[in-house]
Amino acid sequence: MLKNTTQTPVTSAPIFTGRRRLIVAIGVLGFASGLPSVLVNDTLSAWLSDLGFKVKDIGLLSLVTLPYGLKLLWAPLLDRYPAPGFAWLGLRRSWIALLCILLAIGFVVLAWVGPATAQSAVLPVAVAALVIAAISASLDAAIDAHRTDAAHGGNEGAAASGFVLGYRVAFVSIGALVLIFVPKIALLLGPEGDLHARELAWRISISVAGLAMLVGLGSAFLAPEPPNRRRPESLSKAVVEPFRALAHSFGPRLGVVLFVALFFRLPDLLGNKMTMPFLQQELGFRLEDIGYIKQALGFGMTIVGAIVGGLCVKRWSLLRVLLVFGVLQIASNAGYIILAQTGKSLGVFQAVVVVESFCNGLVSAAFVAYFMMLCLPRFAAAQYALLSGLMFLASAIVGASSGWLVERLGYQSFFMISIVVGIPPLLALPWAMPRAGDDDAALSND
Repeated sequence: MLKNTTQTPVTSAPIFTGRRRLIVAIGVLGFASGLPSVLVNDTLSAWLSDLGFKVKDIGLLSLVTLPYGLKLLWAPLLDRYPAPGFAWLGLRRSWIALLCILLAIGFVVLAWVGPATAQSAVLPVAVAALVIAAISASLDAAIDAHRTDAAHGGNEGAAASGFVLGYRVAFVSIGALVLIFVPKIALLLGPEGDLHARELAWRISISVAGLAMLVGLGSAFLAPEPPNRRRPESLSKAVVEPFRALAHSFGPRLGVVLFVALFFRLPDLLGNKMTMPFLQQELGFRLEDIGYIKQALGFGMTIVGAIVGGLCVKRWSLLRVLLVFGVLQIASNAGYIILAQTGKSLGVFQAVVVVESFCNGLVSAAFVAYFMMLCLPRFAAAQYALLSGLMFLASAIVGASSGWLVERLGYQSFFMISIVVGIPPLLALPWAMPRAGDDDAALSND
């Protein structure tokens, strides 16, 4: 008898399948979320500081980030309707695609309406940045909803770690490169010290950096669409039910949950408001130094922190992780007090960035996982927008006074305040944690 020698063709398995594809996609979405944040906050602050704007004016521009705190007002729309023109991508991914395109256009506009000198009008750049912040806040709501929905049921730690990893990639690949290349592009356009060449270098750099938002468009195609859950039956229910469900899940403890959401990350967010003018105007570090050390070196340590943070969330209790990492977050701000005392020192600057960035990666991964565990997948956009919006709302409002505080108290006292504000939410944290009964309530409402 002849044996059947026909061989079954060997097909290679797809590179990204199942859980791996999900985590990779979430990492790319993290990049799309982090890019607008670094350009509107760090890069814009560095641009204004480089031109010689007063710290009070730079601090006031923190108000353009208010949409990040107010996105809960329109986030329910993202739970109810797909984005116009992209509905074929599904509820979550359609918004990601549309908003990434709008942001790429917005940053080109921002680059060319921005100031040329310290005497330039601030209003045009403020309006452009405000519009970008509103679009970016909407993109964050869509990405947060996608991540919370798609990773629900055991993948929260890995998803949070992947998201923070991608978010920080944006900070180094864009945030660092802009600071490093602005002086180099300026030298190509004119002699050293040519203010017009420096102005054009900033405009070109921010335009090119903004176009990198199109990477987010690709992520909309890579990311798997979350399960087809039942949408809210009406817009009114999309607005009301997410908050009613949270109140039902947490009862009297909801106020504590909202308090922790409002203030837990404030030490880091507040401290960052004045970091650029502190490093440039107060200590005299060059843009290249800040790009290589704060962004590039800081990126590497944040990656390590995000990975370690994700592993800790998976292996230890979330409360234990948040308490430990919250203390480290507060303590790391003390590095800038030391740097203010020692003056311009590259060695101290590097040490401060290593510690701060590692701690930031730890607490970022843990706090993203915390928000994901608080949210119901069906109302992920609205509920995550509420929780993260409170965090950014506190940052914008308090950040607007950061320049005023620096002018009156000095940088050392300012960074001390950024430490003190982190203590109350740490004390309240044990009463703000999800419990088994909360999970049952969430399941019964989904």
